[in-house]
Amino acid sequence: MSSLQALCSGLPLQPLPENPGRWAGVPHAPVRTPGLSPAEEQLALRNALRYFPLDVQELLAPEFAQELRLYGHIYMYRFCPAMKMRAYPIGQYPCRTRAAAAIMHMIMNNLDPAVAQFPQELVTYGGNGQVFSNWAQVIPNYSSRTEYEKLFAVGVTM
Repeated sequence: MSSLQALCSGLPLQPLPENPGRWAGVPHAPVRTPGLSPAEEQLALRNALRYFPLDVQELLAPEFAQELRLYGHIYMYRFCPAMKMRAYPIGQYPCRTRAAAAIMHMIMNNLDPAVAQFPQELVTYGGNGQVFSNWAQVIPNYSSRTEYEKLFAVGVTM
């Protein structure tokens, strides 16, 4: 399976990938200081864990809580793809339509470390312009119209 096919097949959960932490040699987004209450921190964790089955949430919850404390946001560094993020030739994207491949092509270009302002934090430009909120949103485990409508309705996706 090519790297693009693996990326498009969903989050790797069995086994979970190692957490590489923050990459060396690339700029990182400034630490955010959201000033969350304990209840708001719990809400942030619940929102982050919604992408994962219950059997891995126990392992991921402390890791995500630490990211929230250290960086003021849960980026899910563990799920940052090991492959080089860049715009691959459009015919290499495993998509049913050319329009879908074009969207993936654009996202991958925006996350290229040579293009993105803070690539590992998904920030393309301007300090806050993120492609996605975290790495789980990049990977299509929940890419269905039904799931999109649900997440849009509760205000956690655009």
